[in-house]
Amino acid sequence: MASPIPRPPRRDNRPVEIGAASPPLRVREAGPDEREDWDRFVTRRCRGILMPSWGWGELRRRYGWRVSRLLAEDGADSEWRGALQVLYRPMGPAGVSWAYAPRGPALPPGPLDLEAAAALLQAARARLRPQRVAALRLDPEWGQDATAVEVRRRLRLREAAFDVQHRRTWLVDLRGGAAAVSSRLPPSTRRNIRLAERAEVRVDHSGGPDAVDTFYRLHLETVSRQGFQTRPLDYYRAAVDALGAEVFTARLHEVPVAAAIAVACGPRLVYLYGGSSPSSSRAPYALHWAMIEWGLSQGCELYDMWGVPSHFEEGDPGPGYAVFKTRWGGHLAAHSGLLLAPWLGPLDPAIHRAERWLLRRRPLLT
Repeated sequence: MASPIPRPPRRDNRPVEIGAASPPLRVREAGPDEREDWDRFVTRRCRGILMPSWGWGELRRRYGWRVSRLLAEDGADSEWRGALQVLYRPMGPAGVSWAYAPRGPALPPGPLDLEAAAALLQAARARLRPQRVAALRLDPEWGQDATAVEVRRRLRLREAAFDVQHRRTWLVDLRGGAAAVSSRLPPSTRRNIRLAERAEVRVDHSGGPDAVDTFYRLHLETVSRQGFQTRPLDYYRAAVDALGAEVFTARLHEVPVAAAIAVACGPRLVYLYGGSSPSSSRAPYALHWAMIEWGLSQGCELYDMWGVPSHFEEGDPGPGYAVFKTRWGGHLAAHSGLLLAPWLGPLDPAIHRAERWLLRRRPLLT
């Protein structure tokens, strides 16, 4: 999936512009024979956003979700201007569905194409309401500045009472190659990488089921220590298969002590899941450095370390896993959080209250 583009995602302190109207748009469903084109658009044109990718939809389909993939294109030359992957499934005894568009709509960088976003949301409403879908949630990578707030207002999007994905993440610049990346690391991180190498920590990677099994054993150790939520082993096997991900395993004297799952998504290397033994010492440093080197070999220009707490601040990052991410240099990026699209008019508030009640015992972040 790796395919470099000239620049990484915009930082959140830069304004998001609203694009002007352009030739008439049409919105249609993407066909199964358009998978490569879809992923090329999402990963190359849209800065490597993983969750709107075709593979992510197929992963969710394996667990009972239905998938609708909508694309907006110019009526004149059929150039793609936006994509929206909507997941939906029944969540109550009446068969009513709730829909979710993770990190969508996906739009190319530059002035935000308000027309394409509006057309995609309108088409989703027209297609899914007859199928008993009662609400649509979305969490695009549009930032939190004043211009992004104005975009949400014009699209009549409202903030939800909870999030599904982390609204903050930690991004590390990979441009310039391994030597340049290493020079930007804090001295303590470079030292820990060297100490891990001297201790003969070795890292390998594979997409095979044995590697996933090894990862899962270490992952469960971390879950037990930290009190995180997790999923069954079959889910992680399915994720590696559907996303074309790699499992990285750090070994100390041939004993696995740390592992992680990562995927190269266009210009972005994405760290999805991890785990380590309490005695892993500096092995996680060797692990992540090996992942960065692999990402560079895939043409990645940015390392997305995939989520930090909503109360995260660079001076006071909070939990240990978030502190570890700050040790790789980089910067904090913030997204809009979960938004609610206009759907049933005056019934929307009641529907949203019902959804919140139905989800009251489920983890807010998945």
